[in-house]
Amino acid sequence: MKLRLPVSVFAEAVCYTAKALPSRAPVPVMLGMLLATGDGGLRLSACDGEVYTSATVPAEIAADGTALVPGRLLNDICSRLPKAADVDLELVDDGARLVVGCGGARFTLPVLPVEEYPATVALPDAVATVQADTLAEAVAQVTVAASTDTALPALTGIKVRLDGEQLHLDATDRYRMAHKELTVRPTGTVPARAKRGKKKDGDDPTAALVPAKSLAEAAKALEGEHTLTLHRSEGLLGLSIPGGRTYMTRLLDGYEFPKMAGFFDGEWPMAITVPVAEAVAAIQRVALVATRNTPVRLIVDRAAHQLRVEAGSGDDAQASDRIPADVEGETADDESGAGAGAEVLVLAFNPAYLVDGLKALGTGEAELRVRHPHKPAYLAGRVGDDIDATYQHLLMPVRLSG
Repeated sequence: MKLRLPVSVFAEAVCYTAKALPSRAPVPVMLGMLLATGDGGLRLSACDGEVYTSATVPAEIAADGTALVPGRLLNDICSRLPKAADVDLELVDDGARLVVGCGGARFTLPVLPVEEYPATVALPDAVATVQADTLAEAVAQVTVAASTDTALPALTGIKVRLDGEQLHLDATDRYRMAHKELTVRPTGTVPARAKRGKKKDGDDPTAALVPAKSLAEAAKALEGEHTLTLHRSEGLLGLSIPGGRTYMTRLLDGYEFPKMAGFFDGEWPMAITVPVAEAVAAIQRVALVATRNTPVRLIVDRAAHQLRVEAGSGDDAQASDRIPADVEGETADDESGAGAGAEVLVLAFNPAYLVDGLKALGTGEAELRVRHPHKPAYLAGRVGDDIDATYQHLLMPVRLSG
């Protein structure tokens, strides 16, 4: 192997590919990044057994070859090289070492045994295309509701379902739910249905349960003003963009994702409209005095057209703030006696969950729809007089004692 290419191109490709490098590995070769020449370019790839990344960049190839080198060390080296220069890569000592040269700098890296590295996983068939920025925004909106508790693997995933030209994304951690719909361009290819075992989400050719962390990182890494292609096989979801970058992740097969149909339906008799930026700032300020698992209280003052945000009580630290709010409609009788038509209504939420939901809306105004102080509340983004119906967020309230 002997080649030359711009440092800026090489460094960007190495940094992207390194996203699949494991922090720990059972065998040293898994910490390697595979470099291989072919078709007038250099292909870089890495994997941790669950996530697979690859990037192909143009290069001046003097001699073809393949090398497996320590990935994180190569990434650190590239980050320190002058970006306006060219970098030379050459295998020496009968392929035992890779020399990385740039200007007066020279690094000699050990080459790991390629034959011990896992076989390259092929990119599955394409199923749809979408604008990369659109997908990145949609995934970010839904990811906030996914669980990080690995004891419940199904809840750490995002259910991705293709229905004609509509791509549906769902996530829940049992305390909140998020649903997003976006328009895509299907390719007409649908993976074969799994034949054996009990039917799970992974057996549905139109649905896949994808690790939320991996999908969020992939969508963010590939975002930009270009087309992104979605790929799907029975056990893999892949994303690719023009220029030779791919990101694949294994699906959460064998787990049943909670059924979310119906939770967003029905009547929501009260609607509270607030400015998102002011609401987020007020909640975060007041939450400074809220201890762990302590909610913030939202006190709806219909007569004053305000929403009071409070936390703390008794001898503990206390805080309060006010934001403007437009209130329409009324809830059913609650158990505390503030019945229908009451001028003041008290709601309570986990402050972090409420802030996450408000930020995920991506709009200047939010509408909080309420049935009852003890039943899930519906968050929707408002643009002028219209509601963004493509994103739905449901939030469980906290039941106040007394």
